[in-house]
Amino acid sequence: MDLGTKLQQFRKSNGLSLRELSSLTNLSISFLSDIEHNRSYPSILTLKVISENLNVPISILLDDEPYSPDYKSLSLSDILLLLDGFPSWKNEDKLELFYYLKAKKALREINKSTD
Repeated sequence: MDLGTKLQQFRKSNGLSLRELSSLTNLSISFLSDIEHNRSYPSILTLKVISENLNVPISILLDDEPYSPDYKSLSLSDILLLLDGFPSWKNEDKLELFYYLKAKKALREINKSTD
């Protein structure tokens, strides 16, 4: 999946219009639109600003593959790395989600062993 499509996908999933993202990033609406339509390519620094405001790790934006992780196969350390990509989240919220996922994974393992 191309960068522009991913940016548009994450912008919309955050409930942001181009105008709102423009306001958050201090980038023009036309420049953001050009990026989303692959008519322009941002510098790494600009991409970092955009990714921080969309709460998505820059590595996900730069990856050629579509973003659809198989959450069941993620290790707990992978989950921690993903949570680090959300700087606006409070640490206690990250921990709560982490422990929930850890417990869910343990329960899944128990269920597998009893089958």
